[in-house]
Amino acid sequence: MTAYYDKWSYKKKKQPVWAFFKAIVAPFNRVKEVVYLGEQLPKKCIMVSNHNNKKGPLVFEINLPILHAKWGAYWMLGGYKERFHYLRDVLYIQKNGYSKIRATLKGGFEAIFSLWSYKGLKVIPSFPDARLRKTLQYSMTVLEQDVSIMIYPEDSGKGYFDVMSHFFPGFVMLADTWYKKTGEDLPVFPIYYGRKSKKIVVGKPLYVQQLKEQGLNREEIAEKFRLEVNKLYHDHFLDVSDNAKNKNKVETK
Repeated sequence: MTAYYDKWSYKKKKQPVWAFFKAIVAPFNRVKEVVYLGEQLPKKCIMVSNHNNKKGPLVFEINLPILHAKWGAYWMLGGYKERFHYLRDVLYIQKNGYSKIRATLKGGFEAIFSLWSYKGLKVIPSFPDARLRKTLQYSMTVLEQDVSIMIYPEDSGKGYFDVMSHFFPGFVMLADTWYKKTGEDLPVFPIYYGRKSKKIVVGKPLYVQQLKEQGLNREEIAEKFRLEVNKLYHDHFLDVSDNAKNKNKVETK
């Protein structure tokens, strides 16, 4: 059986079943507000955000005003066994610290319908190896249809944290690839979703080519965005009432 990620393509056509499911879960995933620190999100851009465990993609799908595809773990676009092992071994045991029994039950159940939900969320398979070129190829197809892309570049190998310690530069490579083909320096928006406060903050856009002109390489640009996204957390979500500010020092650029 061919994995879905080997035949992935972006389809704009409506998905009635997914639309019905989204309508059911939307009331439980609405945020109280979406705050823009600068301009509104344009029709076509790149967005870089925290993932907030597995909650973020659905919340962004429901609350952001623009149509967008999302990068996601390619295993979740494979067969049932591939999805199950990713959910059990990586998401629940490695990243969330679940017991094997709990992770097996939860992962086994969710793997049944996860492919359908990932397709509904328009997830682009993200590869951690040389196959990243496929991710970039798929993403270019999406951008060519004037649809935005959201990427979660945090290193979540040890779990998901409010303050992120490292960003992978795949989104910088995407912006570079688009620029080389079209000459357009796409705006890249830092975004943060706070689950407890039910709020999304959209920061001011930065431009990869402008940052390269300042002498920054891909890793340094990724680090620049990590600091920007973390700053959104510190400025808009950090609860100082429990001394959190003393535990999480604000990073400086």
